[in-house]
Amino acid sequence: MSEIDTVVDSDATADHDATADHDDLPAFLTEEHAGSWSANLELDRYADDRESLVEHALLAVERTDPAHHVNLVTHPEHGNPEPYLGERLRERFPEATAEVVDQCGCGGYVYRVEP
Repeated sequence: MSEIDTVVDSDATADHDATADHDDLPAFLTEEHAGSWSANLELDRYADDRESLVEHALLAVERTDPAHHVNLVTHPEHGNPEPYLGERLRERFPEATAEVVDQCGCGGYVYRVEP
């Protein structure tokens, strides 16, 4: 196998791995958002996995145009998102503003972030 073939094969593997990761993302992280939007982090998959909730919340902020906001609707199992999400958000997006704007009837929270 030539050096060029090795590079091509490595790129194909990397593309495949990225696709596999992409397939595991919730729809709200793979869809385009033209304006302000909401990320549903209340799904059952987040109840016992706070780290995934935080990572997907940060990805949602990345996908938000700075002229708009994203409402991170968090799973009720984790309570108020400020203690576990606020610091991570400020580390990654120092210019962002965030606030809890509502608590859902189910117990989750709406955490509005403006990048």
